[in-house]
Amino acid sequence: MVARTENLEYISPQKISRNKDNPRMIFREKELLELLTSIENVGIQVPITLYKNGSRFTLVDGERRWRCAKKLNLKTMPAIILPKPSPLNNLLMMFNIHNVRVDWDIMPMAYKLEEIRELLKQKKKPHGPNDLAGVTGVPLSTVKRAQDLLRLPKKYQKMLMEEAKKPRDQQKVKADLFIEIIKSQNAIQRYIPEIFNKISHRQYLDSMVQKYKSGTVDNVVKFREVSKIARGERAGVDKEVVKPVIEELITNKSYKISEAYEDTVSNSYQARDLNSKIDGLIKLMRAIKSSEELPPELKKSLRGLSEEINRILGR
Repeated sequence: MVARTENLEYISPQKISRNKDNPRMIFREKELLELLTSIENVGIQVPITLYKNGSRFTLVDGERRWRCAKKLNLKTMPAIILPKPSPLNNLLMMFNIHNVRVDWDIMPMAYKLEEIRELLKQKKKPHGPNDLAGVTGVPLSTVKRAQDLLRLPKKYQKMLMEEAKKPRDQQKVKADLFIEIIKSQNAIQRYIPEIFNKISHRQYLDSMVQKYKSGTVDNVVKFREVSKIARGERAGVDKEVVKPVIEELITNKSYKISEAYEDTVSNSYQARDLNSKIDGLIKLMRAIKSSEELPPELKKSLRGLSEEINRILGR
């Protein structure tokens, strides 16, 4: 059991309330059961952290341990008591204590980041993405992803919250799906914005989510190919070729992203990549003064390369 120290008190779990500002809103049953078994066997080894709130205490760190203590009907549990913080400091303290945890779900975190943003705004303090990253310790890329999720329709936010309650290996719809769809949507908006004159952003989102849920898209990374299609002009593909294909991708439930990619930009990107590699190869070959310098294995490879070049050029 934890030894007593000057900072340590033993508090009844019944006198403790959860902290509504905890960004970790999801507690999976399997994980709680594993911790409960450990506490049942060896007790609570790490004190929880609380602050006094009237006649009760509010959690700062240790909600899972507290939940398990209540289930085990423990009379007391070790706790370190902190001064009561302001609402903004409470939120920031929760983030700074918990942001090293790898098991956070981003949708609950997004809600709490928005609360911090609003509190900073009310205090007339800087409240942009960089400011949120600075005060919470959350990486800027994660802050931006969280803000993207907050722009999703409520039904998808709710879907993510419900999925987050499941064990990770049973979750079918994760935040990464929406992040990738949003990126592809942004690419279309940037390079072919006229698509959204005919089709709404919501229709695009609904279509892509449905394709994933139905299995027409089997990997969230596939949505990066939509971005490459939208940027087709950069690979030499006329925008007028790309536009009807993206429209069909949105409206045709069975049309796969891989098919759209093959129908538009696949050859152009392959040619561009091959050309880049050929340029590099030519530079290396120009440094060779004579064939006498080459080992037999390399000579054999170069003859094979020459044969393939002649085949492609029809010689």
